[in-house]
Amino acid sequence: MLEAWRDFVNEVDPDIITGYNIVNFDLPYIINRSLALNMTKYAKFSRINDSLSKIKSNTFSSKALGTRETKDINIEGRV
Repeated sequence: MLEAWRDFVNEVDPDIITGYNIVNFDLPYIINRSLALNMTKYAKFSRINDSLSKIKSNTFSSKALGTRETKDINIEGRV
């Protein structure tokens, strides 16, 4: 199912991938699940053929909002 979803994204070739909490939950879950299943070359969501999407964790802290953990995922050529 993971491979079919990746192939669907590459076939449809969207400019924008959007959803509720997609950056902090959905995409990290899918990428981490593929790594747990030893699918090391799975995360090819970008428009650059040899580029793998990777998760980078960041923390933001302020008095007004407190400390929040966010994730950045590189998907070249897509928003």
